[in-house]
Amino acid sequence: MSTAVVIGAGASGLASAFFIQKFLPNFSKVIVLESSKRVGGWVNSTRHPDGCIFEHGPRSLRPVGEQGRNTLQLVEELGLAKDILPVFRSDASAKNRYLYVKEQLCPLPNSLSGLFKTLPPFSKPLIKSVALEPIRRRGKGNDESVHSFVQRRLGREMADIAIDAMVRGIFAGDCRKLSAQACFPPLYKMEQDYGSLFAGAIFGSKGPKPELTGLARKAKQEGWASWSLAGGMQELTDSLADAVGNSKGGEVRLGSPCVTLTPSSDGLGKIAVQTDSDKINADLVVSAIYSKDLASLLPGSMGDLRQDLSLLPSVNVVVVNLEYKENVLPVKGFGHLLPSSENKQILGIVYDSCTFPEHNRKGSPESTRITVMMGGAWYKNLLNRDGVLPEGSELVWMAKDAAAKQLGIRSHPIRWQVSLQKECIPQYQLGHVAWVQSLEKKIQESNLPLHLVGASYRGPAVNDCINNARKMVASLAQRS
Repeated sequence: MSTAVVIGAGASGLASAFFIQKFLPNFSKVIVLESSKRVGGWVNSTRHPDGCIFEHGPRSLRPVGEQGRNTLQLVEELGLAKDILPVFRSDASAKNRYLYVKEQLCPLPNSLSGLFKTLPPFSKPLIKSVALEPIRRRGKGNDESVHSFVQRRLGREMADIAIDAMVRGIFAGDCRKLSAQACFPPLYKMEQDYGSLFAGAIFGSKGPKPELTGLARKAKQEGWASWSLAGGMQELTDSLADAVGNSKGGEVRLGSPCVTLTPSSDGLGKIAVQTDSDKINADLVVSAIYSKDLASLLPGSMGDLRQDLSLLPSVNVVVVNLEYKENVLPVKGFGHLLPSSENKQILGIVYDSCTFPEHNRKGSPESTRITVMMGGAWYKNLLNRDGVLPEGSELVWMAKDAAAKQLGIRSHPIRWQVSLQKECIPQYQLGHVAWVQSLEKKIQESNLPLHLVGASYRGPAVNDCINNARKMVASLAQRS
């Protein structure tokens, strides 16, 4: 029987271990190594005794597409269906999204009629950009920035304002530097296959529809826009860890970093995994950590692969959770984002209480939770003159000030929490897809039983990470 080692106990690593146990029965041991004292990675929920939940990372997942359906299936397998908190497409938090531009909160169109109106911050109806999209020229190169792609297809104003803000919200990144092919593969593929996003949306959806079952069918029938869990998103990764650790041969080691990875020299295709307490001779190693961290584990003899893995940049994000007494939100919706031209420190504000009121404190007084996101690709703008991040109290003041100016919330929060998420979102710059392909080719040519999953490669979203873990294991099962 064989041994598998998974490095990293975030969503990608735990899902990989779960699927190995499910689809690869020849692995009698599945060991997950996690350097920190907790599982979940960037999925991190603080549950207060009074019922209030602060999310410091991902706070909801979408149910659509292959990725969304896969996660819902996993939720069923883990027995969490009863804890799902759906957000319906008819809910205000699903329909209403805002931009903060020129010191004004601007609602984005949420109906077809809204496309025909001139709404701030745009200088013309958005239908004009959409109507001209099918006749825009196709891109000439293999890759281009998100900003360039959208400007070419939908116009400069859409790229400068809406897409700039959206990419800050999703990737905490600069749309002028990030790859359209890597960050938005469905849109890139639409243009490649049909020459137009509009044509791709019409003709690309005419293929055979997947047969929906269980939660995926329920989500479609009821019109879910997104969902979370009663215990916060961390309930998902906690349950995955329990499932892996409680299965025969499964082990989740906390506070147990991987120190080195050394390929065997006897031609048997194994990797010696050195921890701080023992050595594991692994038949399979799955890396679910940041590519740069994986590079540091490899021996000097693998200098080319180490160097390539070290090339991927990432950003730091400061998350400030604020709770206020009573209902203080002036609008209902998911939240608002700011384009980089508006503010170099604040990325956006999420209206948590509007989306998941179930996560508010129980009983009275009624409260409002919001999350202020700061930094990302503009992290240096948060630093003081000495190049140091300010103390937590100053960051809370900055978040309060943003809430006051952008939402008119003048009261003092009754509870807050500051989290610095270091190197939490990889930045998929131009050539990222080719970079991933090159990495995997080098690993394959070296005959290493090493596989890459996680946010560094094919999507940073939780749905992406879990789906890519399943696909990786499924491909191994087909070979065995």
